Amino acid sequence: MNIDQQLNASQARRMAAQDRYLKRREKREAAALEMIGQLSSGQLYIWPQGGHYREGCMADLIEFLIRNKYV
Repeated sequence: MNIDQQLNASQARRMAAQDRYLKRREKREAAALEMIGQLSSGQLYIWPQGGHYREGCMADLIEFLIRNKYV
């Protein structure tokens, strides 16, 4: 096996790993979107099972749910 084949194989593994990560991330973000509600004032909120009530923007709430393993 020459160096070009090794580099190509290495890059293919990295790309496959990145693709798997992005698919997992999209799946978790979709699950987090289902947990976000909207108040009559237009403010977004979450109240996860066993968690605390929290308000914020969409990106912050999704990141909070993922980081704290609610999804």
